[in-house]
Amino acid sequence: MGTRIVVGADEAGRGLIIGPMVIGACAINDEILQKFTSIGIKDSKKYSSHQKLMTHANLVKKESLAWSVKILHADVLTNFNKNGMTMDEAEAYTFYRALEEIIKKVPKIDEYQVDNFQAKKKLKSLITDNPKMKNISLKVLPRADLQYPAVSAGSLLARGQSLTELDKIRKQHGNFGSGSTNDKRTINWLKQYYIQNKSWPKKIVRVYWKTIDRIEKEIKKR
Repeated sequence: MGTRIVVGADEAGRGLIIGPMVIGACAINDEILQKFTSIGIKDSKKYSSHQKLMTHANLVKKESLAWSVKILHADVLTNFNKNGMTMDEAEAYTFYRALEEIIKKVPKIDEYQVDNFQAKKKLKSLITDNPKMKNISLKVLPRADLQYPAVSAGSLLARGQSLTELDKIRKQHGNFGSGSTNDKRTINWLKQYYIQNKSWPKKIVRVYWKTIDRIEKEIKKR
């Protein structure tokens, strides 16, 4: 085993109005880092093949020292919002929980590498307050998923689980597109659902978003 152990983490699904936000994290040493590099593990956004992405995500689970995937479904994010927690704070808390789970299996971690997000001070505070994490250096950098293999691996875990969760929703509710507010299919699906049901499936739709309020007002005016 290599001497230096790092944990890399990233999120997927933060910007979607349908589906969960997912955090993926994994612990690797120098030996595993070299293996991931030789395999061609890269940031999840760089994969054009869904099958290859899922294959590499499974390899990350198999080869890493430990890994964690945290799923925040839409209803959980809505409750956080109702209680005054911002999306950034929810992300920081979940990055912390992923590290907390990994450190139970890998007690000695040198560095926690996280792709850039707004609430890094909150994450730093959570880590500093935990005696078991006092020696862990936190590195939060823009485009860390492109620079650090551990973050790329965490990105794969998050993206792979996000795609799986979205597929589950499609099987139950039909094709809603990508789940993004920039997707016309997604917006049309939301409108049709509300017209038919006069309510929202809160487990899968982030009902606190302004987009939802606009759709409701638009339909009620008809």
